[in-house]
Amino acid sequence: MTACTARVSRPHPGRTPAVPSASVAALAVVGVVLQLALLAATSAASVASPTWLLPDTSGIDGQLTETLNVDRFFGLWLVFNDETLSLSDKPFTILAPVNSAEPPQAEPGAMRRLLLDHVVLGKQLDLDIGADLRFATLGGHTVKVQNHNGTLTANGARVLKARVEVPRGILVTLDNYLFTPPSEEGSTSSSTTPGPPSLEAAATATTAPKANASTATPAAAAAAATTADADTVPPALPTAAAHVAPAEPKPLSGFLRDVTEVLSFLKSGTRVFQHLLSRAQHNVSRMLADDGQYTLLVPTDLAFQRWHPIDWGFYPFSVAEFSESVVVNHFLKSDLRADDLKDGQVALSLEGREVVFARKPNLTVNGVQVVGGDTPVAHGNILLINEVLFVTEEVVARLHENNRDKETPPLLAFPWIGAQFLSHAFLALEEAGKGFVHATRFLNMADLAPHVPGTGYTFFVPTDEAFERLGLGSADDSYLATGAGLDLLLNHFVAKRLYARDLQNGSSFTTLGNKTVAVSRKHGSIFINNARVVKSEVFVYNLGTMFYIDHVLFGEDGLPPRDHQGSSSAGPFHVTTEIPDEVETIPVELNLESADKNIQDDDPDREPTTSGPDSAPKTVEDP
Repeated sequence: MTACTARVSRPHPGRTPAVPSASVAALAVVGVVLQLALLAATSAASVASPTWLLPDTSGIDGQLTETLNVDRFFGLWLVFNDETLSLSDKPFTILAPVNSAEPPQAEPGAMRRLLLDHVVLGKQLDLDIGADLRFATLGGHTVKVQNHNGTLTANGARVLKARVEVPRGILVTLDNYLFTPPSEEGSTSSSTTPGPPSLEAAATATTAPKANASTATPAAAAAAATTADADTVPPALPTAAAHVAPAEPKPLSGFLRDVTEVLSFLKSGTRVFQHLLSRAQHNVSRMLADDGQYTLLVPTDLAFQRWHPIDWGFYPFSVAEFSESVVVNHFLKSDLRADDLKDGQVALSLEGREVVFARKPNLTVNGVQVVGGDTPVAHGNILLINEVLFVTEEVVARLHENNRDKETPPLLAFPWIGAQFLSHAFLALEEAGKGFVHATRFLNMADLAPHVPGTGYTFFVPTDEAFERLGLGSADDSYLATGAGLDLLLNHFVAKRLYARDLQNGSSFTTLGNKTVAVSRKHGSIFINNARVVKSEVFVYNLGTMFYIDHVLFGEDGLPPRDHQGSSSAGPFHVTTEIPDEVETIPVELNLESADKNIQDDDPDREPTTSGPDSAPKTVEDP
């Protein structure tokens, strides 16, 4: 893990390094430290050494970490440099305490586990969605994020910056550490909450390796010397062991088993909640005691209908972390019966959120009406409610702002009814106006629709300056409409929805014009061949993505003559209505006006499809 720019920040006077004998200056060198970690791991790896699966932070600039005041935290990664490292290309979220947070004193094994408990691998989390969240770290523990009147905290630490985008991931800055290091005997702090092992790693018991003096840096050697005679490292260390099976999921608790069975008998009315509960089932089950007594508040389908876009728009429950948090907070920690509830009685959800019951004029919870009476089960009770708790217009607006890629589009009959991505991209560029005059006039005349049908594309859009650099500013609107000119346009499309995290150094993609574009990252910028990305991730609803670039791709290969004629030589095309992997269709029970009479009420996961130009896409992104 290297950083693009290595910078040494001024040491804090009087501050003690987290790793004994390691200098403060050494801990502050982000790029150098992480690069040495890789080199040491490569040369010192042995059969007995565990393989640590870590995020690839090579795109994080040292200048940025210093500006954010978290360079000291990144310096602590020095403790990994006597281990075998394996870097994941998955997206990540790193929760980094600022330099003023006192680094805890710990031996290297405990420090490694502490650092892993500040990393989430496989997700770019959005903490600032206005709702409480829970997620598991790479170290296998749980972080609980709460919003107190606009102030975010994570395990009690205040969130200073909730979302700083970096290549492949997100940085979150905190005013303190999330956990205290486990003791050398392996017992964890009382502040930690046991969580599931990361999906990116297997939890295994391993023997602590000794530092290799020939390869470790002086600081690392000094740190490793403190534990050279240690017997073992406590179990449950996340590693990249390829053949270790993950732990078996916990069986459903008694209460969850009861409510799942009861809700499954209902033909209608609670289908959306069942759908969301099935996705959150694993984490909910971990939070319920096998012999516990609980109450589940189940919003009706009409309650969710309020948040469903009428024809197109944003469906908040397409955001996985948000929908799971909503489900969890509808479980209350006691067995409550409607007739016994008192006016003003307070109960707590599984995540500690308060709900208040009132009896006049009707039974309500947080102002939401309780529909009907009790549905007792062996381990508690079920109550139906007519609104979804903890979801407000303000929360959904913030959620929407940070998840534009999950918004469903209106059906366009123009310019190309069978090419929804192309149509919406064209209109977005046309609306942008200045900067894309040439792109829109060439697109308008080109016969692109048969080659870019349906959805699920990436469009690398040259700016006006890029076209003018090739002398195309005065070219006729139809110059790129057919033949070699059309091929030139098609070489700016990829038949896959890409995000910035997918544009990794050395990756390549085949264009619709059957050429290959190569991705490189230099000095903090992303390049597609020789074209620099000047604006990244311009979302075209949930249909695809645009990236604005400052050169015309393959323009240096030669341009067709101004009077060229002929057919496109692009390869065969096929009509596709495939939605990207992260797209989930709206549960069919929400599509109250569906004309499909063949959809059965007992199939909650049936997905409506777009079968042709006359069918409007009724989809949202998959959590």
